[in-house]
Amino acid sequence: MRGDAKKLTKMLQGANTRFVIPIYQRNYDWKREQCQRLFDDLEDVIHEHRQSHFFGSIVSQSDYDDRRILIDGQQRITTTYLLLAALLEQIRQNHIEVNRASLYDFIRYEYLVDRYDESDQKLKLKLVKDDQNALTQVMNGNEENFVNGSNITENYRYFLDRIAHTDLNADQLKDAIESLEVIDIRLEPDDDAQLIFESLNSTGLGLSEGDKIRNFILMNLPEAEQETYYTKYWNPIEQNTDYDVSAFIRDYLTSRTRRTPVINRVYPVFRKFAANREMEPLLQELLKFSEYYGFIIGRLHTDPDMENALHRLGLLEMGVVNPFLLSVLEYSDSGYLSRKDLVSALDTVENYLFRRWVCGIGTNALNKVFEDLHYEALRAVADGAEYLEALKYALLRREASSRFPRDEEFKQAYWNRNFYTIGRKRLYLYDRLENSDNVERVNIVTMLEDGVLSVEHIMPQTLSRQWRKSLGEDASSIHKEWLNRMGNLTLTGYNSQYSNGEFLEKRDCDHGFADSGLKLNRYVANCDTWGRNEILQRQELIWKRFLTIWPQIDTTYHPTVKEYEQHTLDEDFDYRNRKIAAYTSQGARHPAKTWVEAIQGVLVSLYEIAPATIHTIADGDRFPARYFSHTQVNRGFAVSNNLWFNPESNTPTKIGIMRRIIEKIPEVENTDLSFELYDE
Repeated sequence: MRGDAKKLTKMLQGANTRFVIPIYQRNYDWKREQCQRLFDDLEDVIHEHRQSHFFGSIVSQSDYDDRRILIDGQQRITTTYLLLAALLEQIRQNHIEVNRASLYDFIRYEYLVDRYDESDQKLKLKLVKDDQNALTQVMNGNEENFVNGSNITENYRYFLDRIAHTDLNADQLKDAIESLEVIDIRLEPDDDAQLIFESLNSTGLGLSEGDKIRNFILMNLPEAEQETYYTKYWNPIEQNTDYDVSAFIRDYLTSRTRRTPVINRVYPVFRKFAANREMEPLLQELLKFSEYYGFIIGRLHTDPDMENALHRLGLLEMGVVNPFLLSVLEYSDSGYLSRKDLVSALDTVENYLFRRWVCGIGTNALNKVFEDLHYEALRAVADGAEYLEALKYALLRREASSRFPRDEEFKQAYWNRNFYTIGRKRLYLYDRLENSDNVERVNIVTMLEDGVLSVEHIMPQTLSRQWRKSLGEDASSIHKEWLNRMGNLTLTGYNSQYSNGEFLEKRDCDHGFADSGLKLNRYVANCDTWGRNEILQRQELIWKRFLTIWPQIDTTYHPTVKEYEQHTLDEDFDYRNRKIAAYTSQGARHPAKTWVEAIQGVLVSLYEIAPATIHTIADGDRFPARYFSHTQVNRGFAVSNNLWFNPESNTPTKIGIMRRIIEKIPEVENTDLSFELYDE
């Protein structure tokens, strides 16, 4: 690898010069902000009489002649090319003053086009497919054929406008562009382009995890195979996932490994996952799963029942469920689960998520739930259960923060919950209440998003004198208690018209409750007054609807063999009154009859990974230092030759000790340690 400072325009000169953006690179994505900054800097160069302006680095690898494959720097070189192209067009249109008659030809043939090449390859810059088409149309100059929405087109138009309004003439602007200086880094044939690329982009230069994975897959392939794999696999994957490949692959990895990568660590996890696997079969699997992901996010269409079920889950905005959905969609697609049972499974998960939301149960435990849920169900299937019953059992057996709320908890939460300040969950809630599973549907979601419908307080948020009179002497307490309860909330398209009007005005005015076509307003339309009794009755009616739409589930399956609960160290779980059967650490399962046996095995293995860290903790003055000793302790065990541990503590303390130690060891995560438990 060798590099030296060079003027960027000098790199573009030469009849055979070609800069090629390889197919594995992301599309050109600089926006107006970056273009504005560049143009402002160029104007400053002239006004301040500077000879150069540093513009970053260009990393490339030559394959033959003067053809240079860009490893890094496509944003800078493409933007410069667009600026030169815009300057050329404004010279042609006489929209900028020119001192030299030969300037047009100089810019065109020195920097942009090979004058001796009549083929489609005459441009000195070759971009990836969609960008190349946009660039070709820009260079052809026929605006009717411009690719609208492309960053290539938009930035070219921006430069046309800036050039038309600059106080520089064409010669000055050309001189300013020629002042752009870069570090020209050229890789030798034996340099590892992938390794260098990763090093360049490890310092936050803006590549997504999906970009890095694409480059990892395609970079070291021959160019012909790059083109084939990109066209056949990667581009469809991008389209299926609505170009959010990073999120898709994170969910894919979770469904495959049962561990959720941190979003900014998806690439290294994928690279480890892909090690020793043939690339084309892996791409085939990614393409298949990207189609499932397309169904999940509504990018691709499937049969109406499954599409509706996935749409409802999407409205709940809990992407944590996606790894499970990928797994169960593949399971169904493989012929193991009928579409009818698949939809029932999705309904069950929807029920679980909604009940938990109503009950205000935190979402921290859901990562682990949906990492394991499909595999827990498969264990029960292997034990003779039908998948749907197995799924219900896997949810019902969960406790604490991952529990499935039963009717008693659900009802208590419903009767006390503020259902007004619920953000976008209102889209899901009112769509389900109004439409349920009816064939004749009202498009509640779109109308709420567009502001056609809004949530209306029947008893208004501010009580007028007349409202206080109608509510009676307990008006303030009724208002405080029931204002935001479900019984007092509905939908209307005429919220501003209703304002704080009296109830009969709201009911009987044009487009009032009596005229409403919404089912939610039928009870309201038949009331003559509105107070505590009416709100209570409507609250009860809607509760019955809640139980119909989100019913308590049960299962006929009971395991034929003893089954253990499994919990990872990162879960918010109460380990009291639980006995341990085994623990899994770093992927290996170890039977354990007691918690002392388990913590001994864990600490010894952690010491092998990070002995210095364990000693630092033991020698410190904070928890859990007091449980360690450099001399042998009664009833303790040896962690190493000169370090002992005193395990005489309750189970939650033992768990806390393991958490504290693991959080200090970068090589280990809380999810690496799990326990199989049973009741005492």
